[in-house]
Amino acid sequence: MKFKQIVILDNVNISDSSVNKLKDYSENSIKIFNSNPRDDNETKERLINADCVLLSWRASLTKELLSNCKNLRFICLCGTNSNGIDLEECRKNKIIVSNIVDYGDEGVVEYIFFQLINLVRGFGKYQWKDYPAELSGKTMGIIGLGAIGKLLANIALSFKMKVLYNSKTRKTEWENKGLTFVDKKDLLRKSDIIILQTPKNVKIFDKDDFDLMNEKILVNTTLGMAFKENDFIEWIKRPNNFVIMDISQGGNFYKKVCDLERVIFSNFIAGRTKESVLRLSQKVLDNISSYLLEKPINKIN
Repeated sequence: MKFKQIVILDNVNISDSSVNKLKDYSENSIKIFNSNPRDDNETKERLINADCVLLSWRASLTKELLSNCKNLRFICLCGTNSNGIDLEECRKNKIIVSNIVDYGDEGVVEYIFFQLINLVRGFGKYQWKDYPAELSGKTMGIIGLGAIGKLLANIALSFKMKVLYNSKTRKTEWENKGLTFVDKKDLLRKSDIIILQTPKNVKIFDKDDFDLMNEKILVNTTLGMAFKENDFIEWIKRPNNFVIMDISQGGNFYKKVCDLERVIFSNFIAGRTKESVLRLSQKVLDNISSYLLEKPINKIN
């Protein structure tokens, strides 16, 4: 079985060899777009006649857009976060949506610990305390114990750090490994290093939360904004507060804060490595071939 028309809606960051393999799954030549659509009208034009679309987490498929995609039957999200896709409308129209998980996590975790070691030891532009320190014995607080949070916890424990976590649900198996569940306020007070690993654009901190964070290191590699810009800017201007971020935050927020003191940004997307592209590419091919075999995997709707 094949699709009639596969469309790659935007830059999905899969390998050229995988794009070539996709040709085996499409009766017509694949339509490939490597930029974000300027607006919904351009998205509609790109999706004409598509029965399979590949898109990144940045793209949007609203109810209105989906209502115009009469031939669409499979959406392959080349990433994890599906906030831009109206999943309910997909269900109504019997459009299956599959996503990709656990492909860029290792790169993000390596980046976080690389920056933490640089910061506490003073190897880079900044040094957290007056004298070089060790991660050993410090307290890491993780908000959101998903795939990345768990990888971070394992490494932190190997550094002999104390690990606190806050999550929607208790993870007793991780508490047996040495983690301690606390509420958010306690985590902010007791942690030296606070790490956000929450869904895209979920507001986690307000001004009262930032007021609890004195002389802390905040690590935020989440997508979108987890707090108000002004609350963050007021906090980072206080002495001995530091933040480590991923360039994927991007946009206007990056422009406003990148030149502030004690703000550390990557100059690359932390999770984008050669290995992560290969993992992502293979999982995309697996999702598409499984759908065509009428055994779809990684369904999210």
